[in-house]
Amino acid sequence: MIDYKLLEACAEVIRHGSFEKAARALGLTQSAVSQRVKLLEDRIGQPLIMRTKPIAPTQPGERLLQHYQRVHLLEQELRDDVPDVVEGGGYGHIALAVNADSLATWFQDVPKKLFNELNLLSDLKVEDEVLTHNLLQSGRVLGAVGTRDIPVQGCKVRTLGTMRYIMVVSPEFAARFFPDGVTADALRACPAVNFSEHDELQNQFFYRFFGLNPGEFPAHTMPSSQGFVTMAEQGVAYAVVEEHQAEAGLVAGRLVQPCPHVIERPLFWHHWNMESRLLSRVNDIVCEEARRFLRPLVKQAHHPEKHQ
Repeated sequence: MIDYKLLEACAEVIRHGSFEKAARALGLTQSAVSQRVKLLEDRIGQPLIMRTKPIAPTQPGERLLQHYQRVHLLEQELRDDVPDVVEGGGYGHIALAVNADSLATWFQDVPKKLFNELNLLSDLKVEDEVLTHNLLQSGRVLGAVGTRDIPVQGCKVRTLGTMRYIMVVSPEFAARFFPDGVTADALRACPAVNFSEHDELQNQFFYRFFGLNPGEFPAHTMPSSQGFVTMAEQGVAYAVVEEHQAEAGLVAGRLVQPCPHVIERPLFWHHWNMESRLLSRVNDIVCEEARRFLRPLVKQAHHPEKHQ
């Protein structure tokens, strides 16, 4: 039988990526956390974490982390139903993965609703929507916003809707760099802004409409959705941004749309396939918020819930 004090220590080390941060979260010394992890590894008979920076789980470590997340969720449900049975009390935690554009727009009220309705503290992992599935597979999160409708193994998937992206620049930038309109040559001669080296949406936009590949145009790196809009308004870059984020700048005249091209990105909600009233309500809250904000995904508006 697994000692859950040991498992908790291992899970917190993986979640925080370090023994020091896990020790602070647990109210223990770093030495005590290290001893618990080592004891669990000795009992399991194999390493559970790789001592890298940041620390990462081994495959058995991922499996145990998933188990711990499930038990932790079920304990939170039990605490709500029979508060005298489960020690501790206080708040529960829910780990979710979301892309920066969603977090800056339709997802921003999700943590408030999870806290007010379910007494949950949100542990949000911000990652490119193409990469959030990795966090789900590793057991680090219970749900993730992603761009593919094929469920991760052991998970279900629900349609959220579509985000629409447009290109924006300041009026001064447009006059300086696009006097004859937006062309591939013009784009090669002035800076864009990328979210990160994995900015697939930006790359897709410029390849689809202008035939440009990554590296063919200069670019700032700004790992902030709002930072994209700010840099465009400051006139130091052109940016491809979610349309609602650009709305205020366009209305006020701080931004203009130099070309009519639009790219749409479908979003899906992936979550663990487990019987849990709490997780079910978390999923409903996420999908309700998406429906209030996102455009319907026309081709799959009635996308059934899939699972593997």
